[in-house]
Amino acid sequence: MLLQIKLMGNALYISLLILMPVHVFSVSATGAEPDKPRTQAESKEPASGGQQIETLQDLIREIERNEKFYADQRLKLTRVYEKFPKAADPDQQIRKQWDYSLTLQGQKFRLEEKSKGRLKVGYIGAVKVPKNGPKSRYSESESIQVFDGTTFRSLRKLLIETPENAEQTHSQRQGQVSDEYPSLTNLARPHMYLLSSGAPKVPLSTYMKGAPAVLAYPNPSYVAPGSKIETQLLADREFQGHKCKRVLIDVILSNGTRHNGWELWLAVDRNLLPVRNLSYTYRWSTEMPIAESTVDEWREVQPGVWIPVRFHTDRYDSFVIKREGKQQLSWREKFHVTSISLDLQQLSETVFSNLDFPAGTRVYIKEEGTVTERKEEKADP
Repeated sequence: MLLQIKLMGNALYISLLILMPVHVFSVSATGAEPDKPRTQAESKEPASGGQQIETLQDLIREIERNEKFYADQRLKLTRVYEKFPKAADPDQQIRKQWDYSLTLQGQKFRLEEKSKGRLKVGYIGAVKVPKNGPKSRYSESESIQVFDGTTFRSLRKLLIETPENAEQTHSQRQGQVSDEYPSLTNLARPHMYLLSSGAPKVPLSTYMKGAPAVLAYPNPSYVAPGSKIETQLLADREFQGHKCKRVLIDVILSNGTRHNGWELWLAVDRNLLPVRNLSYTYRWSTEMPIAESTVDEWREVQPGVWIPVRFHTDRYDSFVIKREGKQQLSWREKFHVTSISLDLQQLSETVFSNLDFPAGTRVYIKEEGTVTERKEEKADP
């Protein structure tokens, strides 16, 4: 869920984008093993037929082996969110676009993001909703994140409509420097493309292994105490002409309640990448998915190495599912990989560290758990 918070008079309002149901994470993969250090001797041949995949442990090992093909990459990707039904006034349509540019080399990365569009405004807290408060708001943003393996630096610029006058805007700028390992979007992990919203920011193989593996992964995301995830291997099926290994990953709350689940269809001839994901939130329905993600187009970027270049998620109205037992489209996200390269020859190390803070930027510095603040009077050298 993306929130943009602003105080207007006595009312607090936020621009709100709910991407997926809120999930709480801890993981316990049935029969799975915890993470082990990788060795140079491990095979890097693409998945071929899946004849040797008989158990969940076999599947996890094969996924982990195929994930290594994408450890180094240059990626450009566009994501478009749109609400349904569409607004009568096109200028008020809830729609936003994000453009990502990623350079990834092992743990090091540089991620640049630009966004623009209109999101719904939601009001929170025990405050009175303004009678004439805005129902949606347009904003633009730019951000850069760099991590050189030791230090994380980020800069975010936000341009947003003022509450009083939609024709006026104000800007915000904020920086961060931290010695903590950063959390990286799942759009950097092709095996997590169809789980990019709502899942912990870890490799799929790690997610399937269990709570110890997820918690051991640097900065994966929030993990609810006492909850777990059970992963089970389902019967093979075919989808869009691809033989698929299927798994069900269920989130179990600390009181034993099944909260939500992912049914992943992993294409054997596409590096075991998910070609389909059925997402369930069990309080709405145990039988009908609340969202479905599907790959629409593939590209072979190296011999035997594939990438989904177009995919989308359809999210359905929860209340309609609960009350009427049918799926009614609530929003859709479309993704398009416009370019990708897995060859990073002649890459300068400054790519992962070069980030200047403009004068006037408020920079938060986190070192050994302590946060301090400074205001940049001039750009860093």
